[in-house]
Amino acid sequence: MSVRRHRSVWVLVATFAVVAGLLLALRRAYAPGDADLAVQQIAEDPPRYETVLAAMGTDARFQVVAGSARQAADMFRPAIEQVRRVERLMSTYLPESEISRLNAHGSQEAVGLSPDVLHVLHKAVEASELTGGAFDVTYAPLRTLWRAAERQNRMPGPEAMDQALAAVGYDKIVFEDGRVRFAAPGMEVDLGGIAKGYAIDLAAAALQEAGAEAGIVDVGGDLRLFGAPEPGGRWRVAVRRPPGVNKEFVLGVPACAVTTSGDYARWFEVEGQHLSHIIDPRTGRSVAHMTSVTLVAPDATTADALATGVSVMGAQAGLALVDSLPDVECMIMERLQDGPTQVHMSGGFSDLLEGW
Repeated sequence: MSVRRHRSVWVLVATFAVVAGLLLALRRAYAPGDADLAVQQIAEDPPRYETVLAAMGTDARFQVVAGSARQAADMFRPAIEQVRRVERLMSTYLPESEISRLNAHGSQEAVGLSPDVLHVLHKAVEASELTGGAFDVTYAPLRTLWRAAERQNRMPGPEAMDQALAAVGYDKIVFEDGRVRFAAPGMEVDLGGIAKGYAIDLAAAALQEAGAEAGIVDVGGDLRLFGAPEPGGRWRVAVRRPPGVNKEFVLGVPACAVTTSGDYARWFEVEGQHLSHIIDPRTGRSVAHMTSVTLVAPDATTADALATGVSVMGAQAGLALVDSLPDVECMIMERLQDGPTQVHMSGGFSDLLEGW
């Protein structure tokens, strides 16, 4: 494995596990009267509490520094509701969600949407413009195409690929006074690459509004950390290592968002080819060689979208983008053909690594 540094500021995606000296014997401490919400004490000085549940198709973990399990539970409830609300609005797996309604009718007429969904769609377009279309929530027809290819174990033909690509393009999303329509037939949006980050940001804000001075929201390995685990301290985040990478990377970061995306975590196979779940919306093809991207940004909405975008852009273009953006850092692990995994870092990323 070789390491290459770049002077820059921006990030990519891997996957993270919070490391916070939690190797104390875990004590289960249910808040009295809160049988519906299991709250566990995971640290003593300062006292930190955690709850874990299923949300947005993955595990969601909430941690706060609090005086008691009951106090922590009172903080967790509004944060959990924010995640559930975003899921109800934006999941393509829920036929009654606003996004499902938009996908069903947006090619025929403008569809009225809530402020949250409009905000996320606008943020998605901003991320698409920033990445030159490498991130694009209208990639959904390509997602459908590749899912069919996996089921049939047959690569998409050129005609099917051209048809799917004709329905892709963030510039074909038309905003009309609180309503949205699609400018091309067959268009659909999938907010899976940005809605999770938005939900995390809302949940972190809800925890703070409920009185939490420090805590973590972790949904599927994407993190938002606020406050500090102890006065003057930093959060420790271990980067999950892809196969073949032996070196350990542990971040020591202040309040921020950390996101990781990698082809080793989610993939599929067609005609014997191992393919990444990350699809380039500009070409319709699966992204190759980008083993993981780890992104550090001020908020999870930004980190979530741009981590995917940088994964699609590749190491050179991705780092060039990172170099141009303030308050963002990244590490890219690139799998070289018939060679080692090469690690690229933005200029300030190594300053966040412990013991580097």
